[in-house]
Amino acid sequence: MNTSHYAVAPEPPAGPGDLPEDGAVDRYLAELGRWRMRREHELRALDELTRTHDERDALNVDVTTSMALWHAVAQRHDLLLTTWEAATEGEGERDWVAQLIWGVLEMPDGDAQALAITLPEAMRLSDSLATSLRARLGTDEDDLPVADRTAALQDEIDRIRTRLDESGSPAEGDEADQGDDTEETPDLHAQLQELETELEAVRQGGQPEDDGRAAEVRSELGALQSRLVRIDQASIVATASEAHGRADAEQAAAERDHLVAKGEAVRALAERVLNSVHPAPKLGIPDVTALGDLPSDENELSTYVANLERVGRALDQAHATYAAALAEYADLADRAELLAKTLSGCGAPTSVDLAGMLTAAKESLHNQPADIQRASALIAAQEAYLAQLRPDA
Repeated sequence: MNTSHYAVAPEPPAGPGDLPEDGAVDRYLAELGRWRMRREHELRALDELTRTHDERDALNVDVTTSMALWHAVAQRHDLLLTTWEAATEGEGERDWVAQLIWGVLEMPDGDAQALAITLPEAMRLSDSLATSLRARLGTDEDDLPVADRTAALQDEIDRIRTRLDESGSPAEGDEADQGDDTEETPDLHAQLQELETELEAVRQGGQPEDDGRAAEVRSELGALQSRLVRIDQASIVATASEAHGRADAEQAAAERDHLVAKGEAVRALAERVLNSVHPAPKLGIPDVTALGDLPSDENELSTYVANLERVGRALDQAHATYAAALAEYADLADRAELLAKTLSGCGAPTSVDLAGMLTAAKESLHNQPADIQRASALIAAQEAYLAQLRPDA
């Protein structure tokens, strides 16, 4: 049970490679929706506080990363909802849901390295960054004892170290083979050790007795947690990059299964858009199964993996395009509701039938499919007129 004041990532309905039960999927999607709304509100508040903070430049890095993670989670949540709503009874849809949960996310900046983050990992990193920001800003209402916070950080260090040891990823300062652009891989083990040493110094300092010192220590722990999140993300990327670099059949099969599930989700999203809005985008959605079975030859497998990457980029583009169409509809609906509230508070009649225009705009939005162009023109006209009528509003 979540007793925190803040959003805490729900447990996945099944582990990687396992099929979730229908009831577990329903609960997870509901909990994910609540996490999504709560975290969005938290990030808006943290963003406002950061803008006036003395260390806003340093804090803004974490705020920006947090918002990117939230955006990626929100996109994947939309795909999961669309897939599950369109599902019929059978194991195929549950397998697609599992693939979407444990497959890599699309990040809004298109950073290829960030694609190594799965949905549960992105949510956990978001939780850690939010905790760090609250500690550094001194706004954490959970107010956990310093001893509990240091213990939690130590557990995170141990978890990341175990991942690095088990993965065998190049985290020891080895040089990555990148032709003439060879650069040194970050020594994640050394970074972990350095951070653990600093954490131990905080632990040796004992439990601060006065409130001022406690706030200072929590801020220090928040900064350590922020650094730990960077190491955590880098370790995820290093592990995934190593697996991807091998281009083995197992890795290619996993990526193919993920793209099959993602393709089904994007097709369901496209159908929803075509039925909901007009004009709607019409993009071709690639079918990864058209690539055929996985080849056994190593050279052919490398080509196959490159083709998977192209299909993945095309699916990302289609997803972004169709999601933007739904976002435009949602934005128009919000603006129409805001206009309704504004008009109800005007009191005085105007020379323009704003109420009639608002009714027409809402009718355009309620049609199936909604007439986006007409609604947009009507809403924009009302907003422009009200801006002149009430310049101080």
